[in-house]
Amino acid sequence: MLKVAVIGIGKMGQRHLEKWSQIGGCKIVGIVGRNPDKVTDLGLTYNAQPFTSLEDLVNAVEVDVVDICLPTHLHFEFIKQAAEAKKQIICEKPLALNAVEAKAIIEICEKQNVQLFVGQTLRFSSEYAQAHQQVKRGAIGKPGVIRLSRGTAYPNGSDSWYTDANKSGGILLDLGIHDFDWLIWTFGDVKKVFAKHIKKQVNSGRVLDYALVTLRMKDGAIAHVELSWAKNALEASFELAGDKGMIISNQDRSPIKVTLKDEFNETGALVNNPIGESPILQQLRHFKECITDGKTPLVTPEDALKAIEVAEAAIRSASTGQPVNLIERGA
Repeated sequence: MLKVAVIGIGKMGQRHLEKWSQIGGCKIVGIVGRNPDKVTDLGLTYNAQPFTSLEDLVNAVEVDVVDICLPTHLHFEFIKQAAEAKKQIICEKPLALNAVEAKAIIEICEKQNVQLFVGQTLRFSSEYAQAHQQVKRGAIGKPGVIRLSRGTAYPNGSDSWYTDANKSGGILLDLGIHDFDWLIWTFGDVKKVFAKHIKKQVNSGRVLDYALVTLRMKDGAIAHVELSWAKNALEASFELAGDKGMIISNQDRSPIKVTLKDEFNETGALVNNPIGESPILQQLRHFKECITDGKTPLVTPEDALKAIEVAEAAIRSASTGQPVNLIERGA
């Protein structure tokens, strides 16, 4: 029985608690949150001990894995504590605010000989996972142009830390990390990044936060990533074009389709249900199986680092107005 502790009781922490409760072979033994009343209530709901600090938790109960669902600027501190306590670690994306912190986290976990898993949920999302498989098997041939779009409402209320770039990294890191990770996983490393970012207050106090990132992939393909914190709800889509065909996914049409070169008809659905099982549930179950059954992780800490490096390059480009070259690993 894998003993799990969830750190953080905001929206994401509560989602993780719900999903852990649905996974066989697991027991939630502890919950950490800064609000004593709220963490106590959640403890009663999930039959787990409530705590207001990670230190108190690891000193009081036997824990195998710590699942960190905290604001990004707190990841380094809590991962370090968990690693030094010899706990396996799951951390929500992004792993850290910047590449320097991410590298330090990886080194700490390696030194303490603990496993580190990062929640890059797009890899577990049905349409993105199956599109990845189609690209890898050569369905679109040599990739040429890639378009990814992701938008949601501007963060507010209890989640206002998202709007502070010193805590969340801003839209290019916090939202963009999803698509940057999937892009690298599916198409390989990024060579050059150019980004534009606008953030301003518009009518009725509403904030427009929008970014457009152009990426030159190492293999020559061009990718465009559109990010918005100005939608009313989550909207996500992609178009993947190569010399043999195209894959399209858009929330307005279901299921996603593959169109082959010289064929004007859509050749078939990739997934009949583009929603499928919760990506968070699939992700946590996978991480559990990596720990208990020795499965190979679908996401490595180094993967998480690469995505952060791309996000950092986009932030730098948006600030300077100049493209940023990424240093090739091993060069």
